[in-house]
Amino acid sequence: MTKLQRPDALDGLEVAARHGGAASKARLYCAVRPLAVRRARVELEPHAAELVADAVCRSVVNSVPGRAASDGSLVRLVYSTTRRLIDRTDSKSRIGLPADIEALPERLREVLIMRLIVGLDVDDTAVVLGRTHAQVLVEQHRALATLSAVAAAAAS
Repeated sequence: MTKLQRPDALDGLEVAARHGGAASKARLYCAVRPLAVRRARVELEPHAAELVADAVCRSVVNSVPGRAASDGSLVRLVYSTTRRLIDRTDSKSRIGLPADIEALPERLREVLIMRLIVGLDVDDTAVVLGRTHAQVLVEQHRALATLSAVAAAAAS
């Protein structure tokens, strides 16, 4: 599984961007862009994914001066902003997910996307989605059980 850039490294970049100049904001932009691109490419064509990732990075970097330490994980902000922008993207730019995955409840679908498609480990998925380690495991199990039942029903 993919491990996110260390959260304390992103926190350090966020603090530097809050108190620094253009160079520190550029470093933060470069650090969060791969996260946004990877998530956007799950559901969007490459060009649209790049545009969404750029918009996410601008939004995150511009939000840093007003963010308090208690506002939560920067990684979670990146992924939630990416999710919102994907939802607003024109349907012509979407590549779509398999119908069985699309049919899952959003909570289960997001866990599967983060774990199996984006490739995050359980702990990083929990941080990104604002859930506990155990919740991620349970929701992944439920999603896979649902998909297995659908596949079994289709086979018979």
